[in-house]
Amino acid sequence: MQRRTPPGWKNACPSFKVAKWSLAILLLWLSSALVKAGEPDSIEIGTLQHQLLRAPASYLVTDTRSSLTEVIGRDFQPLTDGSVNQGISSRTYWIHVRLQNSSHQDRRWVMHHETAYLDNMTAYVMDDGKSPHTIAMTDRGPFDARPLDYRKLAFAHTTPAGGWSDVYLRLDYDKADSVSLNVHLWERQAFVQRLHEEYLLFGSYFGMILALCLIALLFALVMRESTYLYYALFLIISGAMWAQINGFAYQYLFPHLPYWHNEGCHIGYLLFVIVTFQFTRRFLHTSEYFPRIDRLMYGLQAIMILAIGLRLLGDYDVVLHIAYGSLTLPLLLLPALGWFAYRKGLVYARWFAIAWSIYSLGLVISLISAYTKLLPWGMDALIYTQIGSLLESLFLLVALGERLRSREEDRRQALRLANYDPLTQLGNRRLLVQQYELMAQRFESHGLPVFLLMIDLDHFKALNDTYGHLAGDHILQRLADLLRQHCQDSDACVRLGGEEFAMLFQARDQQAALDIAERIRQAFCRIPTVYRDQRIVHTLSIGLTPVLTAEHQLSLQEAMVQADEALYQGKVSSRNCTTVYQTAT
Repeated sequence: MQRRTPPGWKNACPSFKVAKWSLAILLLWLSSALVKAGEPDSIEIGTLQHQLLRAPASYLVTDTRSSLTEVIGRDFQPLTDGSVNQGISSRTYWIHVRLQNSSHQDRRWVMHHETAYLDNMTAYVMDDGKSPHTIAMTDRGPFDARPLDYRKLAFAHTTPAGGWSDVYLRLDYDKADSVSLNVHLWERQAFVQRLHEEYLLFGSYFGMILALCLIALLFALVMRESTYLYYALFLIISGAMWAQINGFAYQYLFPHLPYWHNEGCHIGYLLFVIVTFQFTRRFLHTSEYFPRIDRLMYGLQAIMILAIGLRLLGDYDVVLHIAYGSLTLPLLLLPALGWFAYRKGLVYARWFAIAWSIYSLGLVISLISAYTKLLPWGMDALIYTQIGSLLESLFLLVALGERLRSREEDRRQALRLANYDPLTQLGNRRLLVQQYELMAQRFESHGLPVFLLMIDLDHFKALNDTYGHLAGDHILQRLADLLRQHCQDSDACVRLGGEEFAMLFQARDQQAALDIAERIRQAFCRIPTVYRDQRIVHTLSIGLTPVLTAEHQLSLQEAMVQADEALYQGKVSSRNCTTVYQTAT
């Protein structure tokens, strides 16, 4: 019997085939998606230059130093900005990431931790699912044992073209310390370029610190003042502390002494604060202006010296917290102390306050990063703190410069007080001696004659009795103004005491000197002094003598005797006159 094809079957066959193939493709896609769902997400390194490890990278925290087999398959958490800072901890931290190389070339890359003080980092790298390659790194051994000659724990690896690498990192400390999960991933050449930039930047930093230190030592030698020596010591300790934090001290200064790299950091913090306090005590004169704070700083210095002793004896936990606590002391104390000193009249203290305000801001951020999980920046805050330390050092140098200028102004003010009369603001006998010596030098060079006037107010006691001593002071100030009007910058107008004045000046000859004396006398006589609506008429007498001329070269003492004798002759004869000293024949 012949089988017949059902009606419409021939037309339906193509549609059936399409449905069949569509179902097959759907099943294949679903199976592929299920396979990929069981695989971790990856970071593409085919075009990588640099990045911080973040999700799809993940992390795990264990209480003990676990092995790779113990953590594979456990519940890792996504590594995000909020999980980077882990505070002070002695736990073990794992980071897992898959690196995918979709390019047609092998990709060589470098990983390193962000800090130079991480104790241990072990890397387990599995290429395309093969058995792991283990790279153990520690700063508890000689520096040259590291796989890469770099100040931080780092290693390099190559992911084959079209392949992938599973990386497990184990991070931990032998003793509790601040934990950061920031790990950098670099393309190899980009890492080398970064190294060149780092050496340039850090070289500039330490070079500037060294230059400032040499300047401070030079000032200490020239000025013979301990403040500059303490500033130089502050720069040395500060630079050494940052060299240790950066890892350069271990790399270049003591690569075979891992003890000092690990145990000396907290000692460096304590020494830094001790020297900072000592510099502050000298710079701000705390024993004079802030005796209680001075005693407090002295006591804290003693505690920190004791902590250094404990650290050398092997204590760690107590000294750790004392060291971090000591860094908060400048933060809380020194900016405010600088502003208080500024308000007490130490003008240069404003730069001290600004310097420590800048540094303190960086210290706050760094300590928060070290102790808490509040900030998502890892320990990058140390970079800003180090920049702040350089700015602080520069501002402290400015403060020292202004302190030196302030001291010079104080010295000049003291000389002014010593050389000038407070009532008339004219010079006194000391200034007259100084100006005579200068004029004697100029006379030897140029031969310009020098003359001396001795001036005395007529009947000054009667004026005081009639109008009062305040009126008498007003008359003296009026005469001082008149003398200043007839004085050149190179001349000397002084008040010798009471109503007696002197004027040492240069003139071309004796007649010119006599004309100057007469102008002073006539102006003072012609214009009365008005005091409290009273017109006070007054006169004066002048004695004139040549001091240094072609014919006569007198000492100042001899000239004053002759001018005083001429003045006496004038007052005896008539007053209100100018008398020239006449040599006895």
